Order: sequence, then structure tokens, then C-alpha cells
Amino acid sequence: MTDNRRTAHRKNAFTFGALRVGGRAEAIECLIWDVSDRGAKIEVEAPDGVPDRFTLTTNAEAPPREATVTWREGRRFGVTFAA
Repeated sequence: MTDNRRTAHRKNAFTFGALRVGGRAEAIECLIWDVSDRGAKIEVEAPDGVPDRFTLTTNAEAPPREATVTWREGRRFGVTFAA
């Protein structure tokens, strides 16, 4: 299990999102388990295609955010958002 080293409180999101990588037209769908101002825990169906950096869209109201993977555990990832 991953140690909790978060510095910001995360709230349960349990919603769908999308990862956009570079100039790819297609997004990678994901499940967002929780999210804070600084990062999120996400899950994807096929983790092999997920790079270390991508743009994460969490919902229609929130702007897309640049994200960097900080840990990987199977299909789940912890990401931090760029400042």
C-alpha cells in the first residue's frame, strides 16, 4: 500500500475524467478516485500507455490541468498538478 504523504486534503471524487497526451486526438478515459488542489488518484484500464506527464480533465466545469505521475500501482496512479 502507498504511504499517505499528501500535504493537501483530498475529497472523494469517484467520477470519470480524461487524460490527453501530447498531440494525440484520442483521450485516455480514467476513473478519478479522489482529488485536491495539488493532485489526484486515478485509475485507467490499460496502464501501459500512460506516460509520466499528461493533461488531466476532471469535469466540464474545471479547466484541464497538467499532471505528473508520482506513483504507479497496477492500474492506479497518483498524480501531482503543475503549479
